[in-house]
Amino acid sequence: MVLIILSGFVLTSAIAVSFAPIVILFQLTGGNYHFLQLLHVAIFVFSGIFGMKLMIDALKFACEKKDIYPRTGVNVFRIWMIILAFVGIQIAWNLRPFMCNKTEEFKLFRKYEGNFYTAIVYSVQQLVKPAERESSFEVRPENQAEVTDTALLNLIKK
Repeated sequence: MVLIILSGFVLTSAIAVSFAPIVILFQLTGGNYHFLQLLHVAIFVFSGIFGMKLMIDALKFACEKKDIYPRTGVNVFRIWMIILAFVGIQIAWNLRPFMCNKTEEFKLFRKYEGNFYTAIVYSVQQLVKPAERESSFEVRPENQAEVTDTALLNLIKK
């Protein structure tokens, strides 16, 4: 059982590490905190799904190889993995020393209000808000001469 769990964690880690060049590219070119936060969440969810699927498949294989197939055991293991995911997400959220705003100094334990799920909803809202502001900006023909590049940049920055 320990080997099954460790193999799932190794696969999850290997998939997550394989996304490092993509994360580094977005970090160097963009640096939007909320986008990077959601990108990290998507990568961890993607890699976690494959790691958990490996654990379930390995447990089923091990049970079938010994001519026993305890459906209850597999179902309990699935529930355990869901609980592990929720607890692991919150622990990782509270102990995230390397994912922060560039303006903040490094702290091993940071104090943030709320939890992971409210922070994700807030990040999605922050990514959607600028898109709403840009789409509501219209250039009418009568005031088109008044709109300059710096005015557009100032509007987008706000």
